[in-house]
Amino acid sequence: MHCAGRATVLIGLLAGVPAAAGEMADGYRQLAASLPIVQTSSIDKGHPWRLMFGYSLVRWDRLTLHQDWVISYLDAEPRADSPGGHGAAFGTDMSFQWRHRRGIALTPHYDIGGGIQYAAGTTFPAHGGRWMFTLNAGVGLLIPWNDRQLNAAVRWQHISNAGVFPKNAGYDAVHLVLGIRWGR
Repeated sequence: MHCAGRATVLIGLLAGVPAAAGEMADGYRQLAASLPIVQTSSIDKGHPWRLMFGYSLVRWDRLTLHQDWVISYLDAEPRADSPGGHGAAFGTDMSFQWRHRRGIALTPHYDIGGGIQYAAGTTFPAHGGRWMFTLNAGVGLLIPWNDRQLNAAVRWQHISNAGVFPKNAGYDAVHLVLGIRWGR
């Protein structure tokens, strides 16, 4: 099965993901895209974007443990002994999100987290590996829209293999995250 076919199957499976066992009755779901706007890496270059399906796992008042299932497009620019290339990655991120208020209202939020991805088409960054770890931290705004919320955030994103493999190039960038959230 080629990469696009795998992505279609994965999206279909994610659309039917049931609520997590620890989730409260008022949990939310979110579809979002994360696009690089400013690369801060000084070594390897690339332009990964991410599509995410996420939901609240557990909520403690205004603090939420959030999980995203991620499909990424990776585009690593060539470097000296690395050919670069492009491909897809699949993985998951977990993050803590702090919101200033609950419910559907104009609400600032902060998040911090990380995860793991597997690159199916190329290594990323160019001097990295197929298994990648991610770290992220950001600020955003939940904007009321009918019975949903639009999510706009700016997030710092780090991708590397965390020293698991001999070559450990890292990629750092500021991403713009745009999404829609339903539920509470």
